[in-house]
Formats: sequence, structure tokens, C-alpha cells
Amino acid sequence: MNKTGIVSYGIALPRRRLAVDEIVDLWKNTALDLIKDKQGVKERGVLGFDEDGNTFSVVAAKDALEGSVLSENVDVLYYGTCTNPYDSRPSSTILAEALDLDYYTKTADIQFSTKSGTTAMINATGMVASDLGKNALVIGADTINRHTAPGDLLEPYASAGAAAFILGKEKVIADIDGMESHSYDLSDGFRVEGERYIRSGMLLGSAKNEVGLYTQTVAAGTRLMERLGMNAADYTYGVFQQNTPSTAFGIGKKLGFTKEQVEPGIYSDMIGDTGSASALIGLAKVLEQAKTGDKILMVSYGFGSGADAISLTVTGENEIYQKNAKKLTVEKAVSNKTMLDYKEAMKAEYKYIRHSYPLNAYL
Repeated sequence: MNKTGIVSYGIALPRRRLAVDEIVDLWKNTALDLIKDKQGVKERGVLGFDEDGNTFSVVAAKDALEGSVLSENVDVLYYGTCTNPYDSRPSSTILAEALDLDYYTKTADIQFSTKSGTTAMINATGMVASDLGKNALVIGADTINRHTAPGDLLEPYASAGAAAFILGKEKVIADIDGMESHSYDLSDGFRVEGERYIRSGMLLGSAKNEVGLYTQTVAAGTRLMERLGMNAADYTYGVFQQNTPSTAFGIGKKLGFTKEQVEPGIYSDMIGDTGSASALIGLAKVLEQAKTGDKILMVSYGFGSGADAISLTVTGENEIYQKNAKKLTVEKAVSNKTMLDYKEAMKAEYKYIRHSYPLNAYL
């Protein structure tokens, strides 16, 4: 029996960018060298007018679908996000409609904080492995920037983006070897009903990461490697949640990975935190350069929701895929940008107070 794995993938990132210098210069609430040098972020993505997680998801999913060679259509769609544009309407059905999928496609929204994308992948893997679906489209997307308040200490990192993966059993470019999760309740981040902005129930700093992000990612990653009889040295790449590059390197170090193993998946230095797409975009960047037999450990993290770990082995199909698929690479998406100043960014993200229902474009 063929193993379940990744057949194709696609990504989407905001073209508009805001330099962290602009943010710090205005609010003067943190040190610029802390963000640029220690955390490693220089720019963050900015939403365009009327852009949301769904618009990025459609672009990423179309890229994945166009790059795949499927003998049967996609019949499962799982959409992971914590910033759904609707409070009481699913986005998975909107995406299925936009992508012209069959009405019998099994669709579901998965809201599991900023690890919603990997949680969607775990659930979709189960559907394909059990033959309840032939091909599953998994999407992780978020607009963290839209849901971060002006002047918030996380504002320099808050961004947006989407990643889409097709899972199946034919022409697999990376086998999924195992999965593990570790979760417990923690108010390190949350957004309650009726509130736009994500808030923290804890002070910012290393202590917050130690009880949340690091504890749970290390627990999930270590447990998975133990079950598979592997350790960090057995992997070519480590792909980790990267709200900042420093976060990813920190997780990797605690799991025993070297900087050289983590570096190939880093992209957040010039785009910021993409939320539920974070680890998945890093995985896409690694697959763009991975060779046959390379092993990848991906570990995501979601505030208040824990960590997912997924182990993969790259197959010979990946080099064929790299050659034939004419895709937008992560590097090209990051470099394709238009810089805005702070006032333009706030206008684009609708952060100036206005009437809820304007009478027209001017009133």
C-alpha cells in the first residue's frame, strides 16, 4: 500500500510591506535592535484593501492544484485558520466554490489557533490514509496583522499569508512518516468573541515562551522522534513555527537541531508572522531545495493550543516536481514587494476608526 504524503503545494504572501523601523519610530515602545537583531525581523506584511485569509488561500490553493498531476479530483478540503473573516460562516465552503471543487467535497474549517494549518494536515492525512478521501487539499492561512492592535508590542511581527498542500498516495513528493501532538490550556494568546485584536494573558518575554511555545514544541517533537527511533541528527531539515526567525532557531536548538538544519526554512525575517501558515510555508521553502531521501521534521505551535509535529521523507518524485512545476517560490514571493509607510499601512488594514456602515465611499 502506498504511503500517504504530499503531492503538491503552493503559497501566497502579501506584496505590501512595512519596515519595523517605521513602527518603532512612531510608538517608541521597544528597542529597534531587539526586533531587528535579536528577533531577526526587518519587515512585516501589510494587507491590501479587502484582502483576507481567504484571498491568500485561493491563490495558494490554485498554485498547488496547477502544480499537481492527479488521477482523481480533490474530495477533501480542510482549512486551518484562527482569523476567519466570518464569525459564524465557514470559509472552507467559500474556498471550495472559488476553486470549483465538487459539491460532494468533504469540507471543514479547523480553528486551532496558529497551528490550525498543521492540525488540518493531520486530520486530512487520516482521511486519505483510511481511504475516506483520495486527495485532500489542506490550507493554513491567517491575517495576524489585521488582528494586532496599533502600538501592540507584537505589531512589528504581525503579518499574513497562506500555504496549501495536496495530500494523496500517488506521485508523492514527501512521505508522511509519523505525527504527534502535545496540548494543554494556556492563555498566552487569545481573541474573545466580539473583539478584533489578539491579546496576551501573560507578560511578553522569555518566561512566556518557556511555559508555552518551547515546552510544547519540544514535547511534541521529542515524542515523535522517540516513536520513530530517530534524533535530530537523522534529519536534514528542521522546520519550526517562526513568528520570528529567533523563535524557529530557539525551538530547533532545544530539540537538538543545528542552525544549518533550520536556516533553509527561514523566511519570516522579511515578512513576519504568518500564523497558521507559518510552519507550512517553511516546509514549502525546504521542499523547493530538498533531495531524495532527505528527512524533515516540522513542528508548529499555536497560542493556547499546543504543538503538532510531523516527520517526512522526501521521495524521488520531488526532483521531478521541482523540474516540471512552474511555481512561485517562497524566495520570489518574499522579494516581490511594495513598501508602505505607517499611515498607508494602517489605512490599508482598516485600523482608523470609521463608521461601521459607510453610506458611500466618502461618508
